[in-house]
Amino acid sequence: MRVTVTIPKGENRELATYTFTCDDDARVMQVLHMIHEELDPGLAFRTNFCKRGSCGLCMVLVNKKAVKACKAPVEEVMLIEPLPRPLVRDLVVTRAINA
Repeated sequence: MRVTVTIPKGENRELATYTFTCDDDARVMQVLHMIHEELDPGLAFRTNFCKRGSCGLCMVLVNKKAVKACKAPVEEVMLIEPLPRPLVRDLVVTRAINA
């Protein structure tokens, strides 16, 4: 499947767009790893989590909808954004309850 992914990056939240091919059954987290490993090693996103969909630490917004990146299927066109919480960097947000 050919996918186009747009992610706001950096302090100015400038949009970075990546277009590439991935498996039809890929998950959003796999796409983030592909971008990080092959296209943009500076992309920051959470990678230390359960990978089973139970903890929610990989949550991001995909096309304005909150999803677990480890479980959400890839779409042909995706805007991947951080959750609306205090931003640390790129897709990493503060996880504190009172933040």
